[in-house]
Amino acid sequence: MKVTSDLSGLKRLQENMEKLQGSHEVSLAEILTDDFVSSHSKYAGFDELLADIGVTTKEEFIALPDDKFDAFLAANTEFESWEDMQKQGATAYARSKLMDGFKR
Repeated sequence: MKVTSDLSGLKRLQENMEKLQGSHEVSLAEILTDDFVSSHSKYAGFDELLADIGVTTKEEFIALPDDKFDAFLAANTEFESWEDMQKQGATAYARSKLMDGFKR
């Protein structure tokens, strides 16, 4: 009996891992996608989340006190803080890039 195997998936995974090595600059929009935000909160996306706290401009977001935003996120999402949300978003982003080219 002959056994054959298709290792193309492993090759793709290795290529994806190589692309992820090193430092990368990724936009907030790429990390906090609508799918990510909606799966961890009642909001359809990050813009809707910000609107609920009264933030509609980049300047307002920058001026938002960290402790106020952390408390809002802890009360309205699955995240403990803004840092936690960013870390989990970056992890989800990396996972999605690692799985590029695979059926989900």
